[in-house]
Parts: sequence; structure tokens; C-alpha cells
Amino acid sequence: MTAVVKELNVFGKALRKLKGFAKSGVIAELDLENLRLIEEYEADLLDKGVRLSNWLIREGGPSLFGVVHERLVAMYVCAGRGIEAERHLWQMKLVGKEVSGDLHDIVLAICASQKEPEVGPISRLLTRMEASSSLQKKKTLSWLLRGYIKGGHFENAAETVIKMLDLGLYPEFLDRAAVLQGLRRRIQQSGTLEIYLNLCKNLSDASLIGPCLVYLYVNKYRLWIIRML
Repeated sequence: MTAVVKELNVFGKALRKLKGFAKSGVIAELDLENLRLIEEYEADLLDKGVRLSNWLIREGGPSLFGVVHERLVAMYVCAGRGIEAERHLWQMKLVGKEVSGDLHDIVLAICASQKEPEVGPISRLLTRMEASSSLQKKKTLSWLLRGYIKGGHFENAAETVIKMLDLGLYPEFLDRAAVLQGLRRRIQQSGTLEIYLNLCKNLSDASLIGPCLVYLYVNKYRLWIIRML
């Protein structure tokens, strides 16, 4: 199982590098056939990992349960599959295997980065934050924020920034900038303008940005609206 995790990790890094080259125009975009082969190879690795885990649980006995679920978490983390990783995270706890805060936060970020992030797993993973220190809360919410940013869920990211500010926690500059930039790109989508304005106001109230002048052009009336936040 360790070998499967390592292979998935190496495969994931190579795939991210390949996509980066394609995005920058160094190589052509991956076609449907190549994408299919990539998905099949990853699915095959995951299938081997699951079959190995089933064999270990069947033959190895309870003493190995914690380690097996830990490897499964690592395997699904490498594959970017948050729901499965979260499920085995709780399995680790059920069999008495200690789960580090860092692993918790990594799984949280992956759940947030999914194409359609589910509220359930994210809410469950955030429950441990209630009894944590301010420093740990900031760390956990920063992982959540970066997960949303990675997945392109800038509305959720804006809510997370505001939640951090309400708790007296200041998100990192690059994270704040990424959320603002992401919302600006979608400013014409329904509801995005209100979210953007609300985020700007909260950041301004926290003295993290200066006063904002927002320009809005209403094409129908050939009218410019200028608003200071």
C-alpha cells in the first residue's frame, strides 16, 4: 500500500506539471483520449490499493486496521478524492488510530476543492475546530480557504474570509488577493457583485484594504454608478 501511495503521489505531481505546461502553451492541451488514459491509470492504482487493504484487513487482524485506514487516507489524498479520504479518516479514529491536525486540515482542503464540494464532510471536519486555539483555528480555516480557491469556489472562499474576520483572524494577503481576483472575474454573474462588495466592506472594516471605489456601468441606461465602501 505504501508503494501505491508513492506511485499516486509521483503520478499526481507529474500530472500537475503536465497541466501547467499545457496551460502555459508549452505543449498542446490534453485530448479526450489522453484524459481517458490518465483516469484509467489512476483508477487502476486506487483499485489495487483497495484490494490490498481488503486483504490486509482480512488476513492481518485488528492490529493493522489503523495503519490500513491511514494508508487509504493518504492514497485518496494523493488522488484528490476528499469524500473517500474523509470516510477513512473517521475509520482511523474508530479503531483508535490517532489522527494529526495536519492530516485533518489536508483532507478538509481537498473536500473544499472538489468540483461540487459537499457541505456534510466539510461541516464534520470543522467540528474539531470549536475547541481549538486561535492559532489552530486560523490554520484550519486557511486550509479550507485555499481548498475553495483551488476548486474555483470563490463565493465559498469569500464566506470563509468573512468568517475568519468575524473570529478576529486575518487571512494571508495572497489568499485575500486570490479571492478578490476570482470574484472580479465573475463580477457579471448573478449574485457575485453583492458578494464582492460585502467582502470589500469587511476587509475595509478590518483595515486590510483601503477605501474602495466601485464603478458599475449600466449599459441599458448608459449610466455609471460610483460607490465608495
